[in-house]
Parts: sequence; structure tokens; C-alpha cells
Amino acid sequence: MALRDSTEIQGDILAGFKKDNMTLLFLRFGDAAAARSWLKDLVPQLATTQQVAAFNEKFSEARRNSMGSDPAMKATWLGLSLTYPGLTVLTGKQDLLPENDGIDTVGAFVQGAARRAKPLGDVDNNAPDKWLFGATQNQVTHAVLTVAADDKGDHDRQLTRQTDAATRAGIVIVHAQPGATLPEPRRGKEHFGFKDGVSEPNVEGIEEKPEPGARLLSADFFVLGATGSALPEGVPEWMRNGSFQVVRRLGQDVPGWWAQVGTELKKLKDAKVVGEKTSTEWLASRLVGRWRCGASVHNHPGATRDPLLDDPSIKPDNVISYKNDPDGVITPLFSHLRKTNPRDGLIDEGPVDEQKFLDRRRIIRRGIPYGAPFDPTSPGGGPDEERGLVFVCYQADLVEQFEFMQRNWVNTPNFPPGRNPKPGPDTMISGVLSKIGNGDVAFETETGGAHKITMLNFRPFVNTEGSLYAFTPSLSTLRKLGEGRLDGAEGGQRPQPKVQPGPVDEILPWMDVEGRYWVFSGNQVRVVGTGAEDVDQLTTGSDDATGIVFGDPVDLSTWPALQGVERVDAIWPVPDEQRLNGESSYWLFHTVNGTQVYRRIWIALNSRHNSRTSGGDMPLTNWRTAFGGTTRVTHVDAVLPVPDMQHVNGKSQYWLFHTTSAGQRYRLVSVAEEPYHTDSLDRDDREPSKWQSLSGIAKVDAFGFVLGKYRAGGKTWCWVQHDGGQYRTISIADGFGHQDEQVRGSRPNTPWFRRG
Repeated sequence: MALRDSTEIQGDILAGFKKDNMTLLFLRFGDAAAARSWLKDLVPQLATTQQVAAFNEKFSEARRNSMGSDPAMKATWLGLSLTYPGLTVLTGKQDLLPENDGIDTVGAFVQGAARRAKPLGDVDNNAPDKWLFGATQNQVTHAVLTVAADDKGDHDRQLTRQTDAATRAGIVIVHAQPGATLPEPRRGKEHFGFKDGVSEPNVEGIEEKPEPGARLLSADFFVLGATGSALPEGVPEWMRNGSFQVVRRLGQDVPGWWAQVGTELKKLKDAKVVGEKTSTEWLASRLVGRWRCGASVHNHPGATRDPLLDDPSIKPDNVISYKNDPDGVITPLFSHLRKTNPRDGLIDEGPVDEQKFLDRRRIIRRGIPYGAPFDPTSPGGGPDEERGLVFVCYQADLVEQFEFMQRNWVNTPNFPPGRNPKPGPDTMISGVLSKIGNGDVAFETETGGAHKITMLNFRPFVNTEGSLYAFTPSLSTLRKLGEGRLDGAEGGQRPQPKVQPGPVDEILPWMDVEGRYWVFSGNQVRVVGTGAEDVDQLTTGSDDATGIVFGDPVDLSTWPALQGVERVDAIWPVPDEQRLNGESSYWLFHTVNGTQVYRRIWIALNSRHNSRTSGGDMPLTNWRTAFGGTTRVTHVDAVLPVPDMQHVNGKSQYWLFHTTSAGQRYRLVSVAEEPYHTDSLDRDDREPSKWQSLSGIAKVDAFGFVLGKYRAGGKTWCWVQHDGGQYRTISIADGFGHQDEQVRGSRPNTPWFRRG
């Protein structure tokens, strides 16, 4: 099958979305099972190379037939990439890939962009501690979802659909990065005013009509094993037909950059190496390597201004040879164009073979501007407004492509090597202009056969505001990830995470699925399931083979309703608001700075179980009667509904276990089923030793009703989590006195943290 017809490779990598409107959603997964379900729903919506290439071909043909005008053709595309933390959540395997000290592309991907910032020039104002995403102070990103469309309305509608779908899955949008093509006359250009996306490689099997003389590069440089070739050493088979993605937000100080160009031009005029009428645009084009229209300086060296203004037939060009300009007289050696692709002009003890050495350094760029154009006369166009470039690139090897280019070319003053003085770093995008050589660059000119070097000095006016490494998998791999597996074997089991036992703080049953529970422990929550065999093992049988955890542990912060909650103390169902209008309501107790507070939360009755809260945390003093008594309640430990006293005469009754200065106590309280949920104290505090089934327990942490044992034969069985790491099974009889007995003695609660 031809590469253009691939339904495995995602569409943005080789074909390119090329849309006027684009938003990147940086996502953080909540419950892993819900994230996998979301992924399954999303995969059929993702654009393939086949779809995007076919559309782009028809679009280009229609544009040619309309003499260059954009045809009335529209499409909306979606793309998805995953960070290494995201892959570990979906697979449940923390050691999915080896770090290898970051020496290869897999290791670099595992480490992530922030850990590799310094050698890439992300220092000073570009340092990770200033980033909006991708750094340790930011919420972790698990996935990047790209929404791209020709039409703004189509884009916004799709963005709303995807945002809603993510929210339903309990997925948090940690950052939303919009981008859009700049309006005329800046359309197709970045904020400094230069046409963007011209220097893209021509990929064999993809390019429709390459520029005459252009070489075609193998797709294997950009997509792992795209041509059926063997994968690089250390790259697993599930990465085939995928590509490593780099996402960077590059802020641009437009007036600062142009003012700097004017300052440095004056140095050239003072040195008498350029004429007095030489414009800032002339020097700016040398810094870029292209004129604003995209035409290369090398192929149009005699122009004094944008050649498109004088000759409409001149177009952006990418077939450039620097063989006749080895010293950078026409296109400076430090220009952005030569620093990122030196082509055949690189000399290192002789001409460097472009095909053997340089082709494997190429990247595919898919960036788009963000922010309003600089225009002080327009609202939102001032110098302090945020604007810049959303830089996106794809490659098969992070280390040998993107990182090599940044580390060895862009940020290195001594590249090309062996020059005296050194050429200097890239004056446009290098983050170390103020660190290495103080931003000095050697501007070489030639007059009457004599060469002269004038030293210029540049400071950074492009700042890294966020950076992320991700992987854009094939559609087959994404389907496997949706099933929780990557091995491709029929019936293969999902890799299991290592879960460390600990205290169980609360057990909350699912409202819509029997035998499913959320189990809260510390700052994490996991999903637990019990079947008949598990119930038997957890109540009366042997623990040795018990395995009940099937959901990956996730941070509490992944639940919108639990934002700011460091640890759940107790959850109390609101009696008359269960399964009401598609959701259930609860009072959630947690501790802030040593004082327990509570909030109202709602959990939806849908496959995503998305949660919400309203208002803020409230003091326990709001419970006027139930929390009074001889000793006022200051810390709720656990709440157990009295099984046969729920919804009786308009109220429900509970045993409330709480911490006092004399140890744990329990009391009997009621809550009325009314708008204000009036609370009452039915019986004051007693010692837990009154329960014979709780004998020997110092502190009850949580209760959970046993599946199939709720009021069965007049008795209700409960699991009791206690003393920070043990559990036992008890039974409570209906009727007066609620006679209790121990069904099974205390054991370590490791089964609640172990998979079968």
C-alpha cells in the first residue's frame, strides 16, 4: 500500500493538517479505566494520513484551478499524542520504557523536555520554572489532543465536543493552547512577518509535486518503521508507524526584535559595509535567511526589499545550494535557515555529505501562530499582549533530530566549526544568546573581492514558555491502549502497576454498578471490583490469591470535585439525593491545615462518573445538632448508615465515628430528607467497645457493605478498615439493639491493593 494511503499513521505527521484554526488541549487523565474508555471513543475520530493527504491533494488542485484563491473546501481534523506519564497511566506499567540515562530517543522521551532543558538552551527566561506546561510546577500532561479546522465555527464546535467528552471521562484540561493563521496581509506568516513552514522536507510517497530539484527523503526519518524497515535498537514494536512529537510555546517580542535589528543595522552602516539606504528589512532577511514572502535570500541576493513586491512571480523556494557561499556572505552562517539546515554548505575538514549526515537531522514542522498581530493602533495589538508561535515538530529520533539541531547547531557559536571568529548562535531562536559569547555573531561582507567581518550582538526576543515531549502512536497502537494492552497478542493481559498497601480512608460504592467501589488511600483513589469469589475470599476464605483492584491508582486532584483535597477523611451520602437527576450527592470531609472541613460533591451516573462541587469548604459547626452533644465533633472518621433505618419517616439514621481527646467515639445521628437536611443527635457518644465485633480496634477508618450481603436474612455484612492497615468482616442485625458479631478476624488489608 502506498504511504499516502496509510490508515495507520496519524494525519498530521506526514500529510499535515494545514488548517487556519488549531487548539492543542493538554490533558491529564483521572481514572485510568475511564481514560481508556475515552480513548476507545476517540480513536475512530482521529485523522489518518490517507484522509488528510487526499483532502490536501484536492484542495491544492482546486487552488491551482482557481488561480491561487482558496477553494470553498473545509475539513476538521483531530490528532492525539501521549506523554510517557500518559502511557504509564493507560498501561498501568510504570517501567514501560527504559530511561537509559537519556542517551537515546526512548530515554529522552521518558525523561521529558524539562529534564533536558539546559543543553537545549532553555535557561534564564526560557527555563522550565517559567513554563506554562511541561515543567514540575505544572500539572502533569498525559496527552495532547489537537483540534484543527479550516472554519472557525467548525473548530469551536469540535473543540466544545472534545472538551465535553474529556470532562465526562474525568480528564482535566491542564492547558489549552489556541493558534490561528494571522489575518491578511500577514496570512501564512509568523509574528515577525516572515512566511512560515517553507523549509519542510519532501517525503517520498507523500509529496504530490515537489519543487523541481528537490530531493525526496525517506519517511523513516519521521515515522518509525514507516516503510516496513526494522526499528532502531531499543524501540519496541508497538511504536511502529508512530512519531515523536515536540510541542513548544515560543513567545515573540515583536517590537523588541525589530528594534534590535535596527540597532545592529546601524553598526553595519557605521562600518561602511552596507549603504546608508539599507533597510531593516534587508538585515532581518539575512537573520532569517528568507525574505518576508518566503523567497530565499540565497536565490534572490540582489533584492533590497521583499522581491515579491516587485515581481509577483517570485514564490517561496526550498531548493537552495550554499556551495558557492561557504563563508556566509550571501546568507550568514548564523542565519536561522542555515543554522537549522546547513544543506550542502557545511564544511568540516571538507564538504559534509548532505545525504548521509544532514538528512537524518531533518524534522517536520507543523506550527501555527498564537495571539493577535502586533499593531499598537488595534485593540489587543499592543506590545504587552501575548503572541508567539506554537512550535510542533515530528521526528523518528528526538536525540538525533530535534535535540541535535538545538544543541549542536542553533545554540552553538562554533557552528559551522573551524571559523575565526566563531559564527555565533542562531539570532532568532537561540535561548542562550545572552550566555554564550554574549550573543556575538560574525557578519561577513565582501567588497571588491575583500572580505570583512563586523561583529554584531543579539539578545533573545523569543522565549520558551512551555515545552513537551510526546509520542504520536499509530491507530492500531491507540486501539490497543484503549484496551489496556500493547503486546498485540490475543487475550493478552493489561500490564499491572505495582500498588503499595496502605491505610484505606474511605470506601465509596458506585451508584450504578454493583460490586464496584472507589477506594481512597492517602492522596490516591483506585477502583475496586468484587465478584462472588472475591467476596468469599475477603469475608471468610483465604486471601492468598485474592485480587480485586482493577483500576489504576490516580491522584485525587484528577477529580474536579476533589481539587484541593489532600486526603479524604470520610464521605457521607446525602440520603434523599442518590440517583437523582442523573447524579448522586455526598458530604465529603477532609482536613485543611489541621482543621477538618466539609464540602458538597456530586458524582454523575454515567460511564465517566464525572464529578463536580459547588461553593467552597464549610466548617463543621454548620452541623448544629448532630455534631453537638457532650463532646463537639471536630473530626469525622467514618459514617455507617444504619441498614434498616434508611428513609424511615422522612429521615435516615447513621452511626458516626469521630476522634476525641479520649480516643475514638461513635454516636447515633439522623438527617432529615428535606431541602435543609436538618440534622439531629439521637444518642450521644459511646465507646466503640460497645460493639463486640469491633473488639480490639483502636480506630475505625472506613466501612464498606459487602456485595450481596446487605440486609440478607435480616443481617448486613460490612468490611471494617481499621488501625491504618487492617480489615475485618462483621455483621449487623436488623431490629432493636442491632446485634453485631464478628464474621472474620482482622487481617492485613493487602488484598485491597493487590491484583489477581
